[in-house]
Amino acid sequence: MESEILSLNAETLRLLLELPGIQAERIEEDLFSITYPTGLKARLITYGDDPLRSLQLRAGFSGFSKIELKHMNQWNKRYRFSKAYLDDDGDPLLETDLELTGVTRETVVKFVQNFDDQSNLFFSYLRMIDAGIVE
Repeated sequence: MESEILSLNAETLRLLLELPGIQAERIEEDLFSITYPTGLKARLITYGDDPLRSLQLRAGFSGFSKIELKHMNQWNKRYRFSKAYLDDDGDPLLETDLELTGVTRETVVKFVQNFDDQSNLFFSYLRMIDAGIVE
């Protein structure tokens, strides 16, 4: 069975985000707050109007004392589907983007679900750095 190409607006996106275990709340016209079953809190930013052109998921992590720019660069060299950087306060952030041209409903759902896995891996990486396991 072939999946239908999706033309997505903010309301359709809100309905798509009604996934088991995921809490999504629209907090601004172009911003959703997402809470995953693992406890991860992320922001979903929409770009474009009707239809939406792209999505970005972003999560910030704090409480780490040994994270440096070199660690973010190392992450970015190893992992293809997300990017990491330090914010203005020196806290690590993880982002991933999805262009919405020619995507299906399943693509958008998988994008949102996969960010939890990427973030958990990133969090483990940060913990290893802070524990001195990774230089």
